[in-house]
Amino acid sequence: MAMSEEEKDALTNQEAAEGAADAKKPASKLKGLSKKKKILAGVLALIVVVGVGFWSWHETPEFCVSICHKPMDSKYLDTLYANPYEKAVDKWGNDVEYAGAMLASLHGNMGKRCMACHEPAIEEQVTEGLEWIAGNYMNPLSERDLARLVFYRHAGETEFCLNAGCHNITKSGLTELTANMSRNPHSWHHSEYTCSDCHKAHRASVMICTQCHDDVQSPRGWLTYDEAKNLDTQYMSWNEEQFLNS
Repeated sequence: MAMSEEEKDALTNQEAAEGAADAKKPASKLKGLSKKKKILAGVLALIVVVGVGFWSWHETPEFCVSICHKPMDSKYLDTLYANPYEKAVDKWGNDVEYAGAMLASLHGNMGKRCMACHEPAIEEQVTEGLEWIAGNYMNPLSERDLARLVFYRHAGETEFCLNAGCHNITKSGLTELTANMSRNPHSWHHSEYTCSDCHKAHRASVMICTQCHDDVQSPRGWLTYDEAKNLDTQYMSWNEEQFLNS
């Protein structure tokens, strides 16, 4: 049966409409896919921004205080932010005549923060985390000498300070630098001494030479050996703890 012209036109229009609908389907799918990509890109960008922000915060003393080391809130940050040319108070509450006698103040004045020296290894973080949860820690925290700072890093004690990223000088170079002093504190004639025996971070540094030599003049704000022994609060050194516990 032959189709009339009107039926042919109707069929043509229907096919055209169906073709147009089919043509729209891929574009719709592409549009949906593009939208998903935009959302994914936005989420990834947000993660990156948050991650960068968190890492930047992670590098600040305020992070250390708020997350783990609550005892550091005032006792430690005050030594870090102290003006090195003014009087200050150490982590135990002792007066320090000249804040520059504390390494924390000197390094803080140069823009250094906790992680510049306290860059813990995984084992150390786990140990400290468990101590924090159990409340098994001193307040203020026990003092760390170089032996403890490098214990988990398997590094040399002297190299902790004398390295290309910090004090780029050798032992012999350091000895020559202070050779004009009446008693050269860096002569290394006492092999048992390391940098942290004299240089203290959160309390006044100690001129260890005064233990034997009465004619040694201590730098401004530093303590003599006897004065350091008589501080109001003095913890046993980590080396002594290891010796007694062995």
